[in-house]
Amino acid sequence: MKLFISLALLSFLYVGCGNKNASKPTGEPVTLAVNYSEGDSKKFRAQMDLEMEMKVGSQAIPVESTSIFDYTMNVDKDLENGGHLMSFKYDRIQSKSGGVMEMKYDSNVEGSEESLLGMQLAPLVEPVISMKITKNGNTSITGGTEQLPEALKLQVEEAMKSLSSASGFPEGPVDNGDSWQDTLTQQQGGVTVIVDTTYTLLDMSDGVATIEVKGKMKGAMEGTVEGRTKIDIASGWLIEANSKTEAKSGNKSGGVNMKVEMNMSAKDA
Repeated sequence: MKLFISLALLSFLYVGCGNKNASKPTGEPVTLAVNYSEGDSKKFRAQMDLEMEMKVGSQAIPVESTSIFDYTMNVDKDLENGGHLMSFKYDRIQSKSGGVMEMKYDSNVEGSEESLLGMQLAPLVEPVISMKITKNGNTSITGGTEQLPEALKLQVEEAMKSLSSASGFPEGPVDNGDSWQDTLTQQQGGVTVIVDTTYTLLDMSDGVATIEVKGKMKGAMEGTVEGRTKIDIASGWLIEANSKTEAKSGNKSGGVNMKVEMNMSAKDA
């Protein structure tokens, strides 16, 4: 469950060489940054499809799940240093898990919070989480997790802390074909996963930056991450993103094999 929540909480530094998939450089590099405006409001939908095999003794237990997270982000105040105070709230969470036992949860369906998935996910729906985001994308929680169960609160805060170790955008201007690297460290319950990632600006036509993501995972989980993200250059808002992660437990004696596909999209609230 810790891994599930980390992935759900729902993602830069040195400019590098070109990429064969990229459009021709424009000769006019752009600076990617968070340029939100006070009063902005965005609705997002993230869908995560998970295929996992867990080894318990001599048995391999398959697990499949599909989860959909609808949430809203509001820009409450612009800060003098260029950052913003924001609020975040889940509008709806739907999840279906299959395997040895099928489980379902839909926050819009009365009574489903009593299911096993509901007991784990329902507490995420109520609170409005306050956060601060800097111009380069660092995010920190400032409030709203107090009413969460202690175990879930710690997971949410640790996940946000780990994600904030990445700056979010390259330090300097980039053109088509430029790449930058970053390392993200995720810690949950004493388990550490490190992802070394290379980002490449593929295109910036029509005011939209298309970024390729390729990463290698090590630590408690070993594997790869690949995906693409589209960002509005003027504002820094996410337009859409997709990623595919394939990983296995770093413990060679057994553990977990998994494949995760995630798709995100945004629209005006």
